Amino acid sequence: MTDSLPTPERAQAALRNAGRRGTGIAFAVMITVLLVALLFAANQNDVIGWILVVIAAGWLLLATIVVLTVRRGTRKFSDAVDSARADAAARRSEDSPGAVVVDEDTHTRNLKLDHSFKIVQVQARVIRQELDKGTETDTEMVARALETVEITAHNGRDMLADHVGRQRRGGEDDDGGGETIEGDIVR
Repeated sequence: MTDSLPTPERAQAALRNAGRRGTGIAFAVMITVLLVALLFAANQNDVIGWILVVIAAGWLLLATIVVLTVRRGTRKFSDAVDSARADAAARRSEDSPGAVVVDEDTHTRNLKLDHSFKIVQVQARVIRQELDKGTETDTEMVARALETVEITAHNGRDMLADHVGRQRRGGEDDDGGGETIEGDIVR
């Protein structure tokens, strides 16, 4: 039963051999066309026959150049992929020799921080729009937007406190005593 499935090495070798067979068949056909055109041109001594010989030879030369270029490119690409796989395997073995653990708390925190940054961007746009109004600026809206930015920044810093070595308590640059600040978000 184990002999029914080929190993990855055997599968790659079979694929490579199939490509070589296909290329060999294509070249055999091109050479046959060239020889037939050459025979007809030599037997009939027509200009059209010799033109066909030149065309067939040109196609054969073009096919040879393409095959050699593709083969060389494939080797370089294969070497690059092998090198990248080796580098990735080396990095993986250095970081953790076992299975990779996905930390969902980190992912959730990153999503929340992304949302917080978006809130700050929206509030900055609100402030900019209000300040562009000149004398008609709604100072209450600017104040609410600034308060929202302050609340969002405080909450974001609290999310990161454990990761950057900062305590979640009030200080000179902290205004919430470690508690999450709540308020209305102005859009």
